[in-house]
Amino acid sequence: MAATYHQRWEIENGFAELKNRLRGAGFILRSKSPELICQEVYAFLTVYQALCTLKTNAAEQGRIDPDRISFTTTVQLARLKVASQAAADPQTLVTTQREVVQELLSALLPRRRDRRCRRVKKASKNTFDVKKRDEPRTPGNVSYLLKVTRHPAPPAQTP
Repeated sequence: MAATYHQRWEIENGFAELKNRLRGAGFILRSKSPELICQEVYAFLTVYQALCTLKTNAAEQGRIDPDRISFTTTVQLARLKVASQAAADPQTLVTTQREVVQELLSALLPRRRDRRCRRVKKASKNTFDVKKRDEPRTPGNVSYLLKVTRHPAPPAQTP
């Protein structure tokens, strides 16, 4: 567990890829019934898994870490190539996949920095004493002076 601690943010990156980069800004699920919403969510998860598989296959072919391949670039390439592949034969699909893998490997991200930081307790920003349970309140330094003044009644108005 300690050896993989520096990759603790990868799950957050995965959520960001799914929510922001795959879906796009301002996208709203179109379905109105719970069953169809589930179907849309499963479709997103299926497409996300397919793109991650493509990314991983490219990383294996290039013998690099999959983190070096941009998910955004993968989505863009898939969007560009998928429209022309609707009625393609298997050989064309294989050729297109090779082209996409080569393009992904030619646009690598820099190596990720190690995210190993000392775990320390952050200093509290609160400078006030903490009140313990069942402890009476400490007296305040505030005093109040109230002065009540009675104003004379206004004169009666005659028509």
